[in-house]
Amino acid sequence: MDKEVLLGKELSNLYAINKQVHQYFENSDVSFLSERRQQAIKDYINFSAKNEESVAEMLRSLHINPGNTIDSIINEITENLNEITQQKKNNEALNGLGYMMSFNRLVSYHKANVINIEFIMDELEEVKKG
Repeated sequence: MDKEVLLGKELSNLYAINKQVHQYFENSDVSFLSERRQQAIKDYINFSAKNEESVAEMLRSLHINPGNTIDSIINEITENLNEITQQKKNNEALNGLGYMMSFNRLVSYHKANVINIEFIMDELEEVKKG
């Protein structure tokens, strides 16, 4: 596998992450969280939506169709977030903390994927220079 193929696979994965994030939070009830935490989630959703558009453009320019790519780690994290929201009536403070810890994992995983793409793109740029 060459670096351009690897870039395509990583971009497809990032596209899937953005899509799954959008799908999960589209109907997610986070009203049990503080206003500040709700705003952090809204900001993340907006970032993810913009990122999805730019990744889709990059995929089109590489003539890659991401298809129905699904990220299993995002699935696990969003399932966990969903379980927490189902339990929110029991102990809102503790559930809010657990929710934000899982949310932080989601954001960190998403960020790691963006960093990996930047790394591959830097490698491709070095090849072009060298």
